[in-house]
Amino acid sequence: MWFFRSILSLLTILACSSFASADDREQFFETKIRPVLATKCFKCHGGEKVSGNLRVDSLESFLKGGDTGPTLVANKPAESLLIRALSHEDNDIQMPPDKPLPKPVVDDFRRWIADGAFWPKGAQPGAGKFESERHWAFRPVVVSPAPLVKNSAWPRGEVDQFILAKLEATGLAPSGQTDRATLIRRLKLDLLGLPPTYEETREFVEDARPDAYEVVVERFLDSPHYGERWGRHWLDIARYADTKGYVFQEERKYAFAYTYRDWVIRSLNADLPYDEFVRRQIAADALVKDGLDQSEQAALGFLTLGRRFLNNQNDIIDDRLDVTIRGTMALTIACARCHDHKFDPIPAADYYSLHGVFASSQEPKDLPNAMVIQDKEKPHNSRILLRGQPGNNGPEVPRQFLQVVAGPDRKPFTQGSGRLELSQAITSPDNPLTARVIVNRLWREHFHQPLVRSTSDFGLRCEPPSHPELLDNLAARFVASGWSLKWLHRELVLSATYQQSSQDDPAKRAVDSENRLLWRMNRGRLNLEAMRDSILAAAGSLDETFNGPSVEIATGTASRRRTIYGFVDRQNLPGFFRTFDFASPDTHNPGRFETTVPQQTLYLRNSPFVAAEVTRLANSLPDASDSERVRALYHEIFARDPGPDELALALEFVSVPTPVSAPASTVWSYGHGHFNEGTGKLDSFTALSSFINQMWRGGSELPDPQIGWAMWHANGGHPGNSQHAVVLRWTAPRSMTIKLSGSLHHPAKEGDGVRAFVSSNRHGQVAAWKAKNSRTGTVKDGIAVEAGDTIDFVVDCGENENNDSFSWAPVIEDQSNPSARWASAQQFRGPAARALDAWAQLAQVLLLSNEFQFVD
Repeated sequence: MWFFRSILSLLTILACSSFASADDREQFFETKIRPVLATKCFKCHGGEKVSGNLRVDSLESFLKGGDTGPTLVANKPAESLLIRALSHEDNDIQMPPDKPLPKPVVDDFRRWIADGAFWPKGAQPGAGKFESERHWAFRPVVVSPAPLVKNSAWPRGEVDQFILAKLEATGLAPSGQTDRATLIRRLKLDLLGLPPTYEETREFVEDARPDAYEVVVERFLDSPHYGERWGRHWLDIARYADTKGYVFQEERKYAFAYTYRDWVIRSLNADLPYDEFVRRQIAADALVKDGLDQSEQAALGFLTLGRRFLNNQNDIIDDRLDVTIRGTMALTIACARCHDHKFDPIPAADYYSLHGVFASSQEPKDLPNAMVIQDKEKPHNSRILLRGQPGNNGPEVPRQFLQVVAGPDRKPFTQGSGRLELSQAITSPDNPLTARVIVNRLWREHFHQPLVRSTSDFGLRCEPPSHPELLDNLAARFVASGWSLKWLHRELVLSATYQQSSQDDPAKRAVDSENRLLWRMNRGRLNLEAMRDSILAAAGSLDETFNGPSVEIATGTASRRRTIYGFVDRQNLPGFFRTFDFASPDTHNPGRFETTVPQQTLYLRNSPFVAAEVTRLANSLPDASDSERVRALYHEIFARDPGPDELALALEFVSVPTPVSAPASTVWSYGHGHFNEGTGKLDSFTALSSFINQMWRGGSELPDPQIGWAMWHANGGHPGNSQHAVVLRWTAPRSMTIKLSGSLHHPAKEGDGVRAFVSSNRHGQVAAWKAKNSRTGTVKDGIAVEAGDTIDFVVDCGENENNDSFSWAPVIEDQSNPSARWASAQQFRGPAARALDAWAQLAQVLLLSNEFQFVD
């Protein structure tokens, strides 16, 4: 009898869904229901032993229920025991037992039951046991013919037909074509990361040839600057840096990291087929044995340039697995390091299969500075590390590809470590992920939003593509083109979709507020590299030298080379980089964040770099009338003439100069020197010469080759080596008797602590303290000073300078007038800025404008 009731319930369920299609029901189940069952319920109700005789691994089990009867009633969430249990409405039955699920999750289950409790055929909620073949990203790429559209005059190619078909289905129409001046700026910044010149813009605007745009596209794709622009995008994926991260006393720098960066630029300029581009970054050493030029081994920096994790090999391998699999196939394999993936069909066994590939690879000891890798003489399989813990060994697993992609016929790798076979499996035309992933990445950069939102996660929890047929169409034709990235760029930038205006339309926005259907072009903001390079280009100071060792770009003595050649310090990433949303070099980066914070404007208004460039730009203006000078400024910055109102406003601005005053002089200065305990004074005081990341230090490198880690910031610092204590100097503005206050804090458990001295040029040493993993008060009164006397706050290390960061922000007050006080933290400053004249200020104002900082 129960069997017939179950059949009847199943038929009722299948007939009562309010979702638009079976695909919608399946997507809801995959993203909202099954993950909760897998993580919250299956442990007690899905294994060999089940609690309360209730299983949740099939719809039949739900309908049958357990000791308390049926768990759900089709289409009736209010009558379903499952809802009462999940929401803890019933004191006798509460699941999970510790605390109720969040209300939105319970509401998802209410909707699921009300709409018929759709359950895909064969679906299992257990982690790692999902029916992966139903997920769109794991299905073979299908070439769908471009759909028919009503407005047949608009499309310029297949991309436009797919876009227009969805727009027409929603009752929308595309926007008109943008003007030519806007289009060439958009195109050049997209392809080259540089703005067009005034002459370049005028030439294109006035070019009447029907193929004028196509000619410009080809010229930009042929430019060597193309590789610099798109190479930087790939370096985000590859978590490029010039240093190793924290490695204690080991050499911090990668001596030849730049060779990988230069290889990426060179390969993209040559339009190296993407499949070969990927293969060389994983297995160039094996390809060299088959005749590839030795220099191509620079590609292996993709693997070797990651963090070094204090040389923890399992962490290094995990990083290499992550950048390889997430970077090329958008699968979060690192989630299977400690257990089967909670959501995606990646068991821990597959993780350790690939772990064995990299464990069987090594960096050659006879080439310690080269960024290469090679197979070990005796490759070996890895054992599963239960819960990811070394020594907690599970079974050995063969080196082989992921089951979800390879299918049931996969075979173990047999050629050395297996890296070559891994690279071939990733780039196989039969792999449904690789081409889709790179197409989606390029689409994101050109249209400022991807087809698949999660660019590095194509697993079961990702949102489906906004245009799935278009994604597959492009992926298939991309492979057919010979994996040519430049072909893909052409296909996108030549489309009518790309050439649309970015003008808003409130009526269309009401239908598609996020512009997912692309009824207009999205407006984009210049990223860090394009912004800095554009400023240099406008000022006429951009150094276009190609390739070579990385250079310092974040200090006052910075190079004017393109930003891609800037030195990337993984452990001490300059504040300039972080302020403008630079990709973290610690791990693979799916896509940069875009923030709008006050620090960005403050940098553009106050940084020495911008001050120097606007001054250079102002000084380069012609010796002509003010009107001509304003026009010249607009030509350099906006590649256009000013309008009448803009010209009048600019002339009014420069006619009333308002120079920016340099900050008032301060009583504090920052330096280093050797403290002589015999005299109680410094043997010498040398000013710290560089101000980087809001701290004074010896130079662009940290540690500095001469003075080590010596630095001072607003709240403390770090001593240098034994001969270079770090010094905060106060110069008395008048005669008085002073009192010192503050506290010295050495937070680290490691190291041998720090020593602090207070020294007067008149009295010698007046106080001393020590701190090791402790905090001590630093109070001293009754110190007489004359105008011009100096009080030095000196901190040095013990036997070595390791782990000697300290906090100390002394305060000085006049004992006879306590309101007269000098607080070192509040009065901390960087170098004084020079005043800008009116023309330099005008240039700065224009560089701060949305027109310069954004791309329409």
